[in-house]
Amino acid sequence: MPVESLEHTSDLRLRAWGHSFQGTLLEISNYMLKLVYGSAISPDSPLNSKFEYDSDEKCVTRLLNDLLYLSESSGLAIRVRKITVCKNMVEWEGEGERFNKEKHGGSVLVKAATYDRLKVSRNPPLIEITLDI
Repeated sequence: MPVESLEHTSDLRLRAWGHSFQGTLLEISNYMLKLVYGSAISPDSPLNSKFEYDSDEKCVTRLLNDLLYLSESSGLAIRVRKITVCKNMVEWEGEGERFNKEKHGGSVLVKAATYDRLKVSRNPPLIEITLDI
């Protein structure tokens, strides 16, 4: 399931697509985290979170912002292993490693996932989102 960068004047826009909505969420989540923390993560701390949502747009933005908040507040570089989407609930499971600037210094500081030009489709699974950097 690919993720690509789209043109944007000042922020970062991403497009992800795949075979399923859950798989596309997983792919874009880990792509964003890889931009922030790089790929050199040796996870040793299990993490999980769940939340309710009332639209697919809120599902995407809440997931990405939940990952950013939890990684910053816990001081962990995170990788997501599994995302489960039910009717109005998302649960993710992942692992983290204590953040180390030399090891986990990714190329982008992402402040938040935004609603700017947000596109979400389940059929076919597609997500286009702008990340505030």
